[in-house]
Parts: sequence; C-alpha cells; structure tokens
Amino acid sequence: MIVRLLVILSMLMVEIGTARAQSGGSMDKPPPLRIVGLYSLSADKAAYARFIREQIDSRDPVNFPEERKALFRRLGRGDSLQPFTDEDRQEREDHLRLYMEEAAVFEVMVNNPDATFNIGSFIQPDPSQPKSQWQVAWNVKFLTLDGEAELKPDLDKKLPDAAQFRVVFVIHYWKPTLPLRSSYGELALPSSIQPLPERLWRLAPYELPD
Repeated sequence: MIVRLLVILSMLMVEIGTARAQSGGSMDKPPPLRIVGLYSLSADKAAYARFIREQIDSRDPVNFPEERKALFRRLGRGDSLQPFTDEDRQEREDHLRLYMEEAAVFEVMVNNPDATFNIGSFIQPDPSQPKSQWQVAWNVKFLTLDGEAELKPDLDKKLPDAAQFRVVFVIHYWKPTLPLRSSYGELALPSSIQPLPERLWRLAPYELPD
C-alpha cells in the first residue's frame, strides 16, 4: 500500500513539473488582471456633495480667472459671464447625480499585459440590453503600482511604459448581479463595494461623458 502511494505521488510530481515546463512556469505567475478596489462615488455623502459643489463652482462664470473673463469679452461673449442662478446650479447638480449615483469605480492591478490587453474590453455585459448599450470603461486613469501617483500613457501604446501598474475606470449604471468582462475573461469581483478613497477623488476625478 505504501509503495503504491509513493508511486502515485511520484507520478503526480512528474505531471506538475511537466505542466510547469510547458507553460514556462506560468502556474507561479500572478494573474494579468486583479481587481484591488470596487468603489462607489456616492457612498461617502460628504465627499460626494463636496465634489459636486466644486464641479459646479469651477464652471460658474463668477469664479473664472480674470484672464478668461477678459477673453470672453474680447470675443463678444461677455453676456455668458452671468453668475449661475439657483436653478442653474440645481440643473447641473441633477445632471451630475444622474451619471454618478449608480456608477462603480474599479481599480485594477495590471501585471505584464500582453498584446491582447485592451482597455475597451472592460465591459459589463447585460443580457437584458442590446450590446450597443452595454456599459464600458469610462474616465480611464493609470496609476503607479502603489496607486499613489498618476502615470501618463505612452502615446503609441496608449498604455503606461511599465510592466506593472494600476488602471482606474468607471462603469456607469453598475449592476452588482452581473459580471465584469476583460481582455482575459470575467474578473473575480470583491464581495462588497466601498466608498471612493480620497486619493482617487484627487488622482482620478470623475468626468461627465461627452
């Protein structure tokens, strides 16, 4: 009995070694993509309200720098420098909330991506909708491996010139019961969604779709 077990164990070790050799040791390699954060823009009510207020303030003509105001006047657009009314501010807030309220922000670790890696492949498939309405990655930002600084993409590759980095993006109207698809198939999702951390409000601020 003992001899038989030793023979079986030896055969298993040979098979494992062969598989590793055939795959170039890939069994020990980390996956090319791993979600390290799933966040909500609206979970932290104070940060959410602050961001919306700052976005509206930055677009209120009353807060434009004097150089910009002077340019508007030179171009004959001085009439567009009227400060926002309460109705203007509410309209802009409603528009931001429409997109941000149910959006999910993903932070994904990227490890040695190959030629098949494509940011456009981050998609949430939804069988109840035509494919043309499936939500895709929006507001993409690249970060350093530790997630503490922004990385600019290479103009040719449209990806950072680094073997490992993080990518942050938004999926609008996120549905927790549906998967997230990538260039390498569906990704394992965190068990819960967390408030967006302060560093991502700063490094990857939300932008409205065009």
